[in-house]
Amino acid sequence: MSSRSDTCFVIAIAGPSGAGKSTAVSNLVARLGDAAALYFDDYEATSTYPDMAQWLADEADPNQFQTPQLSADLRTLRAGAAIALPQAGRVVEPARVIVLEEPFGRERTEIADLIDFVICLDLPLGIALARKLQRMLGFFLAEQTPDAFAKHLQFFLPWYIESGHDLYLAVQQRVLRQCDLIADGRLPPDALADTIAERSALECSSPADRRAVRPLRRG
Repeated sequence: MSSRSDTCFVIAIAGPSGAGKSTAVSNLVARLGDAAALYFDDYEATSTYPDMAQWLADEADPNQFQTPQLSADLRTLRAGAAIALPQAGRVVEPARVIVLEEPFGRERTEIADLIDFVICLDLPLGIALARKLQRMLGFFLAEQTPDAFAKHLQFFLPWYIESGHDLYLAVQQRVLRQCDLIADGRLPPDALADTIAERSALECSSPADRRAVRPLRRG
């Protein structure tokens, strides 16, 4: 594993499932150059998530989502050393910028002090749901069968009605209160990436450059 001594700048992409976080992360990394990506879902096997119904009843505390390996890996990258992802073992080298998929933004204590800038992808939850279903359909048609997709919907849709919608809404409301930039998640992926890349590049620059530009709240 290689290492480097300079510190990096961490940008978190936040928002509900179906907002396009993963796509935004990969597109932003491609535009920033010396950048690396970390994805929340890559750490599912090493993380602990609460029961969703109980979590909502307990005022939806983001700290009940515990991701110790993700936090440790992010600290390692910030210190200038490479890490190996827990699932596939793929090595992620340190970079000037780390773009992190983090649904909760700065709302989780274990990771808040590792994040320098939070971008929230804001969009109606109905559009986010439609995108999620479209993504599911593509997966099942490519990897399984239409019948398997139908059976999955029999589980997923009642869950969404009972608690999923409230889960995504709770996450979105929390992130919107604390983020640094609100970007329009309805934009096409390339247009969204161009919008957030311009502001992100500025945030990674010198303090003098940042003071010269008026803060942007809506992509």
